[in-house]
Amino acid sequence: MKLAAIAITKEGARLAGEIAEYLDSSLEVYLPQKLANELKGREGVTFYSGSLRGLIKEIFNSYEGLIFIMALGIVVRMVAELLEDKRYDPAVVTINETNDFVISTLSGHLGGANELTQHLAGLLGAQPVITTATDSQGKLAIDMLAKELDCLIEPFANLKLINGALVNGETINIYSEYELELEAEDDFNLYPVSSLAEATAPAVIISNQSFSLPSNLADQAYLCLRPRNLVIGIGCRKGISKERIAEAVELALERVGADLEQVKCLATVDLKAQEVGLVTYAQEQDLELKIISREEIKNTDLEYSTSEFVKKAIGVGGVCEPVALLSGEQMELLLKKTKVQGVTVAVAQEKSL
Repeated sequence: MKLAAIAITKEGARLAGEIAEYLDSSLEVYLPQKLANELKGREGVTFYSGSLRGLIKEIFNSYEGLIFIMALGIVVRMVAELLEDKRYDPAVVTINETNDFVISTLSGHLGGANELTQHLAGLLGAQPVITTATDSQGKLAIDMLAKELDCLIEPFANLKLINGALVNGETINIYSEYELELEAEDDFNLYPVSSLAEATAPAVIISNQSFSLPSNLADQAYLCLRPRNLVIGIGCRKGISKERIAEAVELALERVGADLEQVKCLATVDLKAQEVGLVTYAQEQDLELKIISREEIKNTDLEYSTSEFVKKAIGVGGVCEPVALLSGEQMELLLKKTKVQGVTVAVAQEKSL
């Protein structure tokens, strides 16, 4: 987690230095120019001129988490105009200068502020202050479940309604195509996704399958968690363009009723590890490109489509299907080898979350 600490007093600067030591110097510290003699000579310390508001506006979206060492009221005034969406805003934690309290201030669940608060409080021997309703009641919030399982939340606007039902003592009905282990069992009923037709509200559906919402669910009484567990296996001609790769990926996802946000990684064979169009596409989409060796493909006992032509050319009978199946645990093929203008694609789903 990329973190920054901001302090405005000598005592705050001292505490920021202490936190940096605990975090093995992986913390960037910002201090006003008037404190230039504090933490002098230490790496990762920036002395800023100008206003605190101007600094926060400049760095707000550059970090995954911001640690403010000052009064909570100041923090609220500084960040209020910068807030956009709880899915994307950074975690904000406030620590009072006397190190009594570490307060989860913003993006407690999805941003990780609650976890960061607990971690910092443990390091500093301070009292963690977490006020989100589900945490206060010791319940597992659905957005935290989505984070743990690496799922997209759809429609996001319904999240507060489902969490609200949980806080108000209602039991959430979860319909999942995956096996789940939930500690807060009293708060949930678990059903296979195959029983979705009989779903009752409030309902959470965990699936990458395309489905029609049952008519007995109210418009705002459900959520769908879409796991980011798809792997796209890719084979391609030499010199293929990133545009051709993009077209093939888009077609493959359309065929399985998914979108790019549900893709965990791309995969290809070692022979294509330096293919510029493929590598560039993966980088631009911020997706890992897993490289599977031909030796690994030769030694697998997985079933996949084969071609004698491909086998003579590169030594293995297939690329896109086996590399997708070998890129995770308990993989299931959703889309078999599909040819798209010099590219072959296959889509596999990881069945374990």
